[in-house]
Amino acid sequence: WGADELTKFLQAVHENQWATFVKKRPAIGTLVAIDAQFARVTKDWLNPKSEIAALLLVRCHSALRAAAGLAMAGQAVEAYVLCRAMLEDAAYAVHIYRNPSLGKVWLNRHQNAADFKAAKKAFQHITVLKSVTAANQHAAKRFEDLYQWTIDLGGHPNERSVTGHLKMLKESDRRTMLAIMMHGDGVELDMALKTVARCGVVALEL
Repeated sequence: WGADELTKFLQAVHENQWATFVKKRPAIGTLVAIDAQFARVTKDWLNPKSEIAALLLVRCHSALRAAAGLAMAGQAVEAYVLCRAMLEDAAYAVHIYRNPSLGKVWLNRHQNAADFKAAKKAFQHITVLKSVTAANQHAAKRFEDLYQWTIDLGGHPNERSVTGHLKMLKESDRRTMLAIMMHGDGVELDMALKTVARCGVVALEL
């Protein structure tokens, strides 16, 4: 362990997570509290009205934990990828719960070309957003703002997800561009932790 580039990196990830846990106790406390609410729901859930929605909630909880781990390590861009997944899991659950017939459409996505096309149409973002808005207008506004935020910062390979985590070093004979995989203490780390918490709260509300 630590004798190759991958496990050396993973060791640094763990060390960063521990450092964040020690130095960012209020932020970590918030994430722990949000996680506890997810765990409370899944632990006591018996005979849910929608099995698919229940399964999506578990995936949403898993995405929260993965995003928290990445954010604590300073892997900000990758944390936003999981934040987007977290929000989508929650939104899909709302969409299916409000439109029960879509459960079968979602399950049959890979049966054939026609089912694949039907599922893509039924779960377009704008269509899912309508269900979320019908369920809770205030949560829908926060959901959409955060969803677009996560797409810009990592959910898609957009400009901000790349240039926002770049360090330029100018020397006399060359220019070095460093893509930062793990941020130390600073704005990027704080924003990643805050975004995970915000997405977790909105996902719970949905």
